[in-house]
Amino acid sequence: MKKVTAILGSPRRESNTEILLNEALRGAKDKGFSANTFYLNEIRIKGCQACYFCKENNTTECAVTDDMDNIYSSLHESSALIIAAPVYFGGVTAQTKLFTDRMFPFIDLNVRTLFDKRKKASFIFTQNQPHPFLFRKSMDSFAEMFSYIGFDTIDILSACGLDKGYKPMVNENKEIMNKAYELGLNICND
Repeated sequence: MKKVTAILGSPRRESNTEILLNEALRGAKDKGFSANTFYLNEIRIKGCQACYFCKENNTTECAVTDDMDNIYSSLHESSALIIAAPVYFGGVTAQTKLFTDRMFPFIDLNVRTLFDKRKKASFIFTQNQPHPFLFRKSMDSFAEMFSYIGFDTIDILSACGLDKGYKPMVNENKEIMNKAYELGLNICND
Protein backbone atom coordinates (compact mmCIF):
# COMPACT_ATOMS: atom_id res chain seq x y z
CA MET A 1 0.00 0.00 0.00
CA LYS A 2 1.25 3.49 -0.84
CA LYS A 3 1.74 5.89 2.03
CA VAL A 4 1.54 9.59 2.68
CA THR A 5 3.21 11.38 5.58
CA ALA A 6 1.06 14.16 7.03
CA ILE A 7 2.41 16.96 9.18
CA LEU A 8 0.14 19.19 11.27
CA GLY A 9 1.95 22.38 12.24
CA SER A 10 -0.91 23.98 14.17
CA PRO A 11 -0.61 24.14 17.95
CA ARG A 12 -4.38 23.70 18.15
CA ARG A 13 -6.26 20.43 17.79
CA GLU A 14 -9.60 20.51 15.96
CA SER A 15 -8.38 23.67 14.25
CA ASN A 16 -9.21 24.79 10.74
CA THR A 17 -5.78 23.55 9.72
CA GLU A 18 -6.44 20.08 11.13
CA ILE A 19 -9.90 19.97 9.54
CA LEU A 20 -8.39 20.69 6.11
CA LEU A 21 -5.58 18.19 6.62
CA ASN A 22 -8.08 15.49 7.57
CA GLU A 23 -10.15 16.30 4.48
CA ALA A 24 -7.03 15.98 2.30
CA LEU A 25 -6.22 12.66 3.96
CA ARG A 26 -9.77 11.48 3.27
CA GLY A 27 -9.03 12.09 -0.42
CA ALA A 28 -5.72 10.21 -0.19
CA LYS A 29 -7.36 7.30 1.60
CA ASP A 30 -10.10 7.20 -1.06
CA LYS A 31 -7.27 6.64 -3.57
CA GLY A 32 -5.96 3.70 -1.52
CA PHE A 33 -3.18 5.46 0.40
CA SER A 34 -2.52 5.00 4.09
CA ALA A 35 -1.40 7.96 6.20
CA ASN A 36 0.96 8.59 9.08
CA THR A 37 -0.01 11.85 10.76
CA PHE A 38 2.33 13.76 13.05
CA TYR A 39 1.02 16.49 15.35
CA LEU A 40 4.14 18.61 15.79
CA ASN A 41 2.90 20.34 18.92
CA GLU A 42 2.45 16.98 20.65
CA ILE A 43 5.81 15.38 19.93
CA ARG A 44 9.33 16.08 21.09
CA ILE A 45 11.59 17.55 18.42
CA LYS A 46 14.77 19.41 19.22
CA GLY A 47 16.10 22.06 16.84
CA CYS A 48 18.89 21.35 14.37
CA GLN A 49 22.18 21.54 16.27
CA ALA A 50 24.28 22.46 13.19
CA CYS A 51 26.67 19.67 14.20
CA TYR A 52 27.07 18.52 10.57
CA PHE A 53 26.98 14.86 11.63
CA CYS A 54 24.80 14.11 8.59
CA LYS A 55 27.22 15.86 6.22
CA GLU A 56 30.45 14.52 7.73
CA ASN A 57 29.07 10.97 7.65
CA ASN A 58 27.30 11.27 4.29
CA THR A 59 24.03 10.04 5.76
CA THR A 60 20.40 11.07 5.92
CA GLU A 61 20.44 10.18 9.62
CA CYS A 62 20.52 12.88 12.25
CA ALA A 63 22.75 12.80 15.34
CA VAL A 64 19.85 14.12 17.43
CA THR A 65 17.67 11.30 18.70
CA ASP A 66 14.07 12.33 19.32
CA ASP A 67 10.60 11.95 17.80
CA MET A 68 11.87 13.26 14.47
CA ASP A 69 13.22 9.72 13.95
CA ASN A 70 9.61 8.53 13.49
CA ILE A 71 9.00 11.23 10.89
CA TYR A 72 12.21 10.31 9.04
CA SER A 73 11.09 6.68 8.97
CA SER A 74 7.67 7.62 7.65
CA LEU A 75 9.18 9.86 4.95
CA HIS A 76 11.41 7.03 3.72
CA GLU A 77 8.35 4.75 3.44
CA SER A 78 6.07 7.37 1.85
CA SER A 79 5.76 8.58 -1.71
CA ALA A 80 4.00 11.78 -0.66
CA LEU A 81 4.01 14.47 2.02
CA ILE A 82 1.25 16.84 3.07
CA ILE A 83 2.16 19.72 5.37
CA ALA A 84 -0.65 21.75 6.93
CA ALA A 85 0.30 24.86 8.86
CA PRO A 86 -1.29 28.12 9.86
CA VAL A 87 0.47 31.35 8.97
CA TYR A 88 1.59 33.25 12.07
CA PHE A 89 3.37 36.58 11.70
CA GLY A 90 3.86 36.08 7.97
CA GLY A 91 5.31 32.55 8.06
CA VAL A 92 4.68 29.01 9.23
CA THR A 93 4.41 28.26 12.94
CA ALA A 94 7.50 27.71 15.08
CA GLN A 95 6.61 24.01 15.30
CA THR A 96 6.62 23.73 11.51
CA LYS A 97 9.87 25.68 11.16
CA LEU A 98 11.52 23.39 13.72
CA PHE A 99 10.47 20.34 11.68
CA THR A 100 11.69 21.99 8.47
CA ASP A 101 15.12 22.75 9.92
CA ARG A 102 15.46 19.09 10.85
CA MET A 103 15.07 18.13 7.18
CA PHE A 104 18.70 19.24 6.72
CA PRO A 105 20.01 15.63 6.51
CA PHE A 106 18.13 15.19 3.22
CA ILE A 107 20.19 17.73 1.28
CA ASP A 108 23.88 17.89 0.51
CA LEU A 109 25.99 21.01 0.94
CA ASN A 110 25.15 22.02 -2.65
CA VAL A 111 21.43 21.93 -1.74
CA ARG A 112 20.68 18.79 -3.75
CA THR A 113 18.36 16.08 -2.51
CA LEU A 114 19.69 12.90 -0.98
CA PHE A 115 16.45 10.98 -1.45
CA ASP A 116 16.89 8.11 -3.91
CA LYS A 117 13.93 9.37 -5.91
CA ARG A 118 11.81 12.49 -5.79
CA LYS A 119 8.57 12.48 -3.83
CA LYS A 120 5.38 14.52 -4.04
CA ALA A 121 4.36 17.26 -1.63
CA SER A 122 1.30 19.42 -1.11
CA PHE A 123 0.83 22.25 1.31
CA ILE A 124 -2.17 23.60 3.19
CA PHE A 125 -1.81 27.06 4.69
CA THR A 126 -4.49 28.71 6.80
CA GLN A 127 -4.60 32.31 7.85
CA ASN A 128 -6.79 34.80 9.64
CA GLN A 129 -6.34 37.46 6.96
CA PRO A 130 -8.98 37.41 4.21
CA HIS A 131 -6.67 38.32 1.32
CA PRO A 132 -5.04 35.33 -0.44
CA PHE A 133 -2.13 37.39 -1.74
CA LEU A 134 -0.95 38.25 1.77
CA PHE A 135 2.00 36.09 2.82
CA ARG A 136 1.95 34.23 -0.51
CA LYS A 137 5.66 34.87 -0.97
CA SER A 138 6.49 33.15 2.30
CA MET A 139 4.22 30.20 1.40
CA ASP A 140 5.87 29.84 -2.00
CA SER A 141 9.32 30.13 -0.43
CA PHE A 142 8.45 27.44 2.11
CA ALA A 143 7.29 25.08 -0.67
CA GLU A 144 10.40 25.89 -2.71
CA MET A 145 12.64 24.76 0.14
CA PHE A 146 10.97 21.38 -0.01
CA SER A 147 11.75 21.17 -3.73
CA TYR A 148 15.44 21.31 -2.82
CA ILE A 149 14.89 18.58 -0.25
CA GLY A 150 13.47 16.32 -2.98
CA PHE A 151 9.74 17.01 -3.18
CA ASP A 152 7.79 18.08 -6.24
CA THR A 153 4.97 20.44 -5.30
CA ILE A 154 1.59 19.19 -6.48
CA ASP A 155 -0.76 21.68 -4.79
CA ILE A 156 -0.69 24.68 -2.48
CA LEU A 157 -4.00 25.44 -0.80
CA SER A 158 -4.27 28.82 0.87
CA ALA A 159 -7.36 29.04 3.07
CA CYS A 160 -7.96 32.63 4.15
CA GLY A 161 -10.23 34.45 6.58
CA LEU A 162 -10.17 31.71 9.21
CA ASP A 163 -9.80 32.01 12.96
CA LYS A 164 -11.17 29.36 15.33
CA GLY A 165 -13.53 30.91 17.81
CA TYR A 166 -13.72 34.25 16.02
CA LYS A 167 -14.81 33.45 12.46
CA PRO A 168 -16.82 30.61 10.91
CA MET A 169 -14.99 27.28 10.84
CA VAL A 170 -13.64 26.04 7.52
CA ASN A 171 -15.99 23.04 7.40
CA GLU A 172 -18.77 25.57 6.71
CA ASN A 173 -17.01 26.52 3.45
CA LYS A 174 -17.73 23.76 0.91
CA GLU A 175 -15.42 25.28 -1.71
CA ILE A 176 -12.33 25.15 0.52
CA MET A 177 -13.27 21.71 1.85
CA ASN A 178 -13.58 20.43 -1.73
CA LYS A 179 -10.17 21.90 -2.57
CA ALA A 180 -8.63 20.10 0.40
CA TYR A 181 -10.22 16.81 -0.64
CA GLU A 182 -8.96 17.30 -4.21
CA LEU A 183 -5.48 18.06 -2.87
CA GLY A 184 -5.52 14.63 -1.23
CA LEU A 185 -6.69 12.98 -4.44
CA ASN A 186 -4.14 14.84 -6.60
CA ILE A 187 -1.13 13.92 -4.52
CA CYS A 188 -1.97 10.26 -5.06
CA ASN A 189 -2.09 10.41 -8.86
CA ASP A 190 0.68 8.55 -10.69
